[in-house]
Formats: sequence, C-alpha cells, structure tokens
Amino acid sequence: MTEPTSLTGNVRPLRPAAAVLPCHLCPDDDQALADPMLTVTFRAGFGPPRLVSLCSLCYLGRPSRKQTDLGSADLAWRALEGDVTRLLAGHEQGLWNPSDGELEFAAGLARMPWSEESMRTAVREAHSLAYAGRLVRALDNNAIVVPRHVPADDRALHSLRRLVDLLATEAERPREGSLQASSG
Repeated sequence: MTEPTSLTGNVRPLRPAAAVLPCHLCPDDDQALADPMLTVTFRAGFGPPRLVSLCSLCYLGRPSRKQTDLGSADLAWRALEGDVTRLLAGHEQGLWNPSDGELEFAAGLARMPWSEESMRTAVREAHSLAYAGRLVRALDNNAIVVPRHVPADDRALHSLRRLVDLLATEAERPREGSLQASSG
C-alpha cells in the first residue's frame, strides 16, 4: 500500500506504526499499557514459549517476579488482585456491604498466619458455615495458590491484606442495628 505525499503524485510506502501492546496479565476490562522493556517468557500449555510484555504493576507485583517465566502463580495473583480490587472499590463506593458472616470471616483471616494450607482450611470452613458471600468466592481458588509461592508478607498479597484488615476493623466496630438492639 502506498499513500500520496504531495500533489505531484509522489508516493511513499506505508510503514506500520509501532504499536504499544496491553499488559499480558492485566484484565481485559482494565488493561494497562505494557512496557516493552518488562518482558517475561510465557509458556502456554501448548505451542512454543513466547515473550510477552507486562506493565510495571504486574511485573513488580507478581509472585514470580524474580523469575523470567510467567507462571501459574502469576495468573492466580492477577485474578485475585482483580477480585480484591473490585471488592475494595465496591466497598468504598457503598456498592458492596459485606454480611456479618463475611466480616467475621475477614476477622478470622486477619488473626491467622497465612499459608496455602491455612487459606484452604479457612475457605473450606467458610463454605460449610454459609459465609459464602463475595469475599469467600473471590478467595476460593486464587488465594490458595498465591501463598504456595510467596511468604505471607509478600507484596503480591498486599491488596488482599488491605481488604482483610479493612473488613476485620469493621467487624470489631459495633453495627448500628446492634446498638439499638442492646440499648432497647
């Protein structure tokens, strides 16, 4: 293909513009632009490995940040991060008000040491106690995978820790309904 460059009919070939690709880990509804310098190797279940670019948040926040390969922990982290971010935003905007059971569940998470096994047990027990609200569904699989690969104080778990601490603090405050019930 060519495009005219002047009225005299001189033409020059079209060159493809350098495209900035979206981050490979960011969710489709909130994709950041990838930094071409922040590349990792993605090994899909089939096909050859390929280089993909990440945004700085994903590159620095992912559990496997010390490795050059993108792993299953990174994919689980990104899904967990997206769920936790939506819950935090919904709570701050008043669109999600966790139930008393979810607040109690969050308070229990805040008190326990985080590991793969402790998260698995907490989520399993929460399901059996009918706490299964949005918080438990967000943690169901991904919050079990990520602690398998990182310690409990790793930055990959900071957003989850923030949400749990916020809800645990809220669980400790008396609710408006409980003040009226106890004073009447």
